[in-house]
Amino acid sequence: MRNTGSEPTMVRAVEELMLEKFRSEPFHNLCLLRGYPQPFPGSGGTCSDKALSFLTAVRGLGVEAHLHTAFIGGAEIHRLVRLSLCGRGYFADVGNGWPSARLYPADRETTYSCFGIGFRTVPQSDRISVFCRREETERHTMDIMLQPRPEAEILAEIASRFDSGIEYPFSRGVRFSRVVGERFLFLRDDQLEIYPEGEPL
Repeated sequence: MRNTGSEPTMVRAVEELMLEKFRSEPFHNLCLLRGYPQPFPGSGGTCSDKALSFLTAVRGLGVEAHLHTAFIGGAEIHRLVRLSLCGRGYFADVGNGWPSARLYPADRETTYSCFGIGFRTVPQSDRISVFCRREETERHTMDIMLQPRPEAEILAEIASRFDSGIEYPFSRGVRFSRVVGERFLFLRDDQLEIYPEGEPL
């Protein structure tokens, strides 16, 4: 693709890659719980592992892409990928435990549903606020600051994330999620949630 197609074509290609990553690389915190430094490449993991895997893959398509961070609960602990498509900024949240399989534009609101789970963004002057809706309840999930940080800093934080003492939302129990067939499965401790069949995008 080499970042030379039309913007809609490039967005579609990147979003197809995002969905494929939700199918092939599960979100899980097993390495964190077991004390392993990182999962094997391509085996999924937390937001950091999945963002790094997607970053490599999307750069392979010729897309300009960089690691980025977001705030959850006031702490800058989430990793995602910032992209430029035809000069327009987007964010890919492939490391989310929920199937956020579409790009978030940096300059305009977006609303979509994937496997019955709703996602909505509200751009502000310095950030994008992201909301997620499940079972008729919408929650503010994170803030993506528009100002980028040096990628070397983010990589250093990823390398030390399990030794930093940070309390993640998934630090105290098993989390595992993946798109399987045309359903989205989310395991929280010993409870499995199955989200309905349907057109994912």
